Amino acid sequence: MPGNIVVSEDQGVTTVSLRMSSILDGPVIEEVGRTLFGLVDDKAVDKLVVDFHSVSFLSSSMLGVLVSLQKRASSVGGRVVLSGLRPSLMKIFTITRLEKIFTFADDETKAAQKLR
Repeated sequence: MPGNIVVSEDQGVTTVSLRMSSILDGPVIEEVGRTLFGLVDDKAVDKLVVDFHSVSFLSSSMLGVLVSLQKRASSVGGRVVLSGLRPSLMKIFTITRLEKIFTFADDETKAAQKLR
């Protein structure tokens, strides 16, 4: 799994690029969650972009990880922007009404602009 989760930082905005086509398996979800929660909880990252441009499929468990991430970030004054979601994934957020609690951007650059 190394190389599938790439963390970078630029001008105070941390970007996590998820470079896998699907996030469905428990171990993959746990690894993504560990990475995201570690940034907010341990490294006090308050401007976080999660980039999904490579992802075609998400499980409901991964949605739960994202909701937890949003809550953790909000509780410490941080913000999270989800970027690069394909229309099929965006539809999941709309159907589950999660589009109301997240901020979205077309790509990493636009997401970073929303956080600066």
